[in-house]
Amino acid sequence: MANNTREQLEKRVQKAILQESYLRWESAVVIALTLGLAVAAAFDTSFVNFIPPWGWLLGGALAEITLVFSSLTDPEFGSRVASSLLHSEFQPERLNDKGLQKQVKKALDYRSRINLAIRSQNNSLLKDELSQTASQIDDWLENIYDLAQRIDRYRKDLDILSRDYKHAQTRATQLHKQLEQESDLAIKTQIQKTLAGNQKQLDTLESLDNTIQRAELQLENSLIHLGTIYSQTMLVDAKDIDSGRSRRLRQEIEEEVTEINDVLLAIDEVHSAELLG
Repeated sequence: MANNTREQLEKRVQKAILQESYLRWESAVVIALTLGLAVAAAFDTSFVNFIPPWGWLLGGALAEITLVFSSLTDPEFGSRVASSLLHSEFQPERLNDKGLQKQVKKALDYRSRINLAIRSQNNSLLKDELSQTASQIDDWLENIYDLAQRIDRYRKDLDILSRDYKHAQTRATQLHKQLEQESDLAIKTQIQKTLAGNQKQLDTLESLDNTIQRAELQLENSLIHLGTIYSQTMLVDAKDIDSGRSRRLRQEIEEEVTEINDVLLAIDEVHSAELLG
């Protein structure tokens, strides 16, 4: 499934790079100039009629092909297009929290830089090896964005959750006092049931708060680790394929993805417990 997602993303990136190659302002200039010169030659304009119209069109076509080819093979151009595509894919602006937006943008920037480092590689074996690393990083980015969304939803509802927690604490104190003073057995039984439900709400809110704190720390750690991976990617060379360094990079990423998955699962379990309660 992950490989399929990666392939789809890579196809979209390649398609976007090809489209942007034709939409560059330099391309527009070449096309406009070619058509203008061909038309001028067709009307036998003196300063261009030394070349027939088809000659200008052929020359313009060759110039356009050269420009497109240079775009497709330019690592920086490809990196900019990929960065723009990833930005639209994950859309940090959908997050309400500005701090989380900044963190996701930072993660996307690292991914873009890693993509540039890979495209700049001349060694085909190393390029393939690093491309596998990039595939895992895309899975990692999905999890980072998912984690940021969960934290964002929690922060958005923080005022309501804090209010509910304070109310549950106050109500628990009131119910305990009422239980001590109540003599009717039926009422005491109902108070105990209400207290149990109230305590479950408190436990759930505390568990959610602890899990979100863990998620926030995990997100911060992931960004630090992503920066480290980027630095390591810059240092990897051809001999590292045999030494296992590139494989260790992938293993580190797998561990990071697993850790985020564990946190996401913990958040889901808290919400499930809340719904079942």
